[in-house]
Amino acid sequence: MTVTKIIPERETRKMNLAAYARVSTLTEEQEESFETQVAYYTALIRKTEQWNFAGVYADHGKSGLSAAKRPGFQRMIRDAMDGKIDVILVKSISRFGRNSLEAQTYTHLLKENGVEVRFEREGVSSFEPQMDMVFNFLTAVAQEEARSISENIRWTYAKLAEQGIRHLGNNRVLGYDEVDGVLTPNRDAWAVRFIFEQYAQGRTMRAIADELETRGFRTLRGKKKMSVATIAGILRNEIYKGDRRLQKAPPREFLTRKPDLTREYISYYVEDDHEGIVSRALWDKAQQALTAAKKPRADRNALFGNDRLEAEQRP
Repeated sequence: MTVTKIIPERETRKMNLAAYARVSTLTEEQEESFETQVAYYTALIRKTEQWNFAGVYADHGKSGLSAAKRPGFQRMIRDAMDGKIDVILVKSISRFGRNSLEAQTYTHLLKENGVEVRFEREGVSSFEPQMDMVFNFLTAVAQEEARSISENIRWTYAKLAEQGIRHLGNNRVLGYDEVDGVLTPNRDAWAVRFIFEQYAQGRTMRAIADELETRGFRTLRGKKKMSVATIAGILRNEIYKGDRRLQKAPPREFLTRKPDLTREYISYYVEDDHEGIVSRALWDKAQQALTAAKKPRADRNALFGNDRLEAEQRP
């Protein structure tokens, strides 16, 4: 009897290996920095003769809770589905994703299409028979770590709010820079002042947006024209008269990132927190105009004339 060993096609050719790297914060001084991960996997794959380098897919400064918000990850999945990748290397399951359901879903999708995922820290492969049990446990741990981090951050913000402290962080505000922890008007303050002055005088938000565009103003995101909704938000923001409202909305649920309406929270109002861009008198006049915009057309016309259209008052 002759026995012939049949070697699967996958084992007779060089495999296309890719790697996925992710760092959720922009802090450079950390053990698993973005650059370190990319350099490590690039060198590892290129020096292995049996592997073809299929690239390093990466997301810098992206949370692992939502795959939809990681463009590098999504591009890797598409290429894997197109047959460009046989094996994906990743530092750990938490790098692959902290949302256990999403992480398992993508791992199973790849496996069904013949793509293996190898998790270096845990020493496991998605092709191993016992992987589902191990994966369920490890992803649950990774998700719980994310929940713990979220709770700690939430607690810190709440305690700072009690003391009237809240830094901008990455959430920039038009017209202000944070200098040594203090909000300080910057070179865009004129645009904020212009919005308040013009609206208080009866101009529509759309007309104000058009005028700002004519003057060459660009938004914080570099857009040439400011939206009506953005102008409405500026007019309602107490920060521009020098006050701060801390914890304005419910904390976000750590997986969905949507406001968690089931959680209690306390708002704090801090007066004279910083230098205002507009006077309190101008602020009050703008608020009166906003209130009048919600009134019947006859009342509005009595205050501002016929040129203020109802549709333009709504963001």
